[in-house]
Amino acid sequence: MNQFKFNRQLTPWGKGFLTSVLGTTVSILLTFGTSALIDNKMKADVQRQTAMMVIHDIDVCVKQIEEMADDEEKRNQAIQYVLAHRDQIASLPEDTLSLAMHMLAEYISTPAIFDNAKENIFKSSQEIWGNLDNMAFIDNMERFYRERKEVENILKTDPIFVPPISLLEFHQLRINSTADAHTLDIASILKEKLKEPRVIYCIDFSANRARFYREYAQQWRDISDRNKFIMNISDEELAEYIKNSQRSGSSVGKNEMTGQWERQSSGHIHIYYEFLETDSFRKKLVNHMAYPIWNGDIVTINTYGGTWRIKDDTLFMVSNPQSVEVQVDTTHISYRPEMRDSVKTIIREYLDVKYLKEEIQKSIKNNIRDTLPVTTNKANDKIEVRWTSSGDVVTTYYLKRVKQ
Repeated sequence: MNQFKFNRQLTPWGKGFLTSVLGTTVSILLTFGTSALIDNKMKADVQRQTAMMVIHDIDVCVKQIEEMADDEEKRNQAIQYVLAHRDQIASLPEDTLSLAMHMLAEYISTPAIFDNAKENIFKSSQEIWGNLDNMAFIDNMERFYRERKEVENILKTDPIFVPPISLLEFHQLRINSTADAHTLDIASILKEKLKEPRVIYCIDFSANRARFYREYAQQWRDISDRNKFIMNISDEELAEYIKNSQRSGSSVGKNEMTGQWERQSSGHIHIYYEFLETDSFRKKLVNHMAYPIWNGDIVTINTYGGTWRIKDDTLFMVSNPQSVEVQVDTTHISYRPEMRDSVKTIIREYLDVKYLKEEIQKSIKNNIRDTLPVTTNKANDKIEVRWTSSGDVVTTYYLKRVKQ
């Protein structure tokens, strides 16, 4: 009864005010409720994206260290063959001698063995730490990154991993070469170095190095599998994440791809593609080859063709080995008289037209079909191409449209 009397005493303005307040309250509740749902969804998405990012980081390192084990075993086989044929070392195949030498000598300076970019993101972002609330997952990642740092330190400092011929000594060997500083008599060097205890020590521990790599590869693979299980991430979902994280730009169709494109590689190599409406393509590679024993560049031009098509943002190219053509232009170089024999040897052995043509044809036959995911920018004057090597390492490069 009192409620009835109260309602009857409200003016129309009062009723409107209460309705407005009630509506605003409901609106606020709905807004904050929806916002909370959205925030939770975004948090879950960020959590999974972060998890997949660092899990992929583990998988990349597993492949990298497995490749190190493969390389170690190949080099050991080569050097064991050299040891078994030490009396005929001068007549052994050059690729075998080179592979054996790679075990003993430091050819280049490598300040970092592993890429720590993902680790830095994982450890420095407060947002990521706030979204990753699974302590088992975080502990596993901390263990992996700690072990990776330990492994890198071991590879750089432990005597059984440090090549017995340092980078400085290797270059000194080149300087002391009887011919010139840019050619190396590997057979003679190995013949002498294989007498040294430090070199034999390195060879004796080859199997231990390979085992070390494989053991850590398995440990890290276990961490990856454990984290996928904890976060309920399937291999298919991770593969899709990798694909999407590497993708940028818009879809490419046949019309967008047709035309002439160019790519500059390493500053001295230019690659040109021409995709025709007739589903055929032509590729030309122009290499300006500089070398310390001559001034100027030797220019090599390699061309070949084949067929192409676009399907689902993927470029399929089937090359024709029989279409290979090679030109070598040596008219733009000069050299000191004492370098004449060395220059002529390089041109004769490595830049012979017949030899280059056979090598390119062999390479095409081994990989006659290229499958390349592609996207384009809005102006359609650049194409992003993603190429995957045999070790599943993805390389991204860009083609620029040649203006007619």
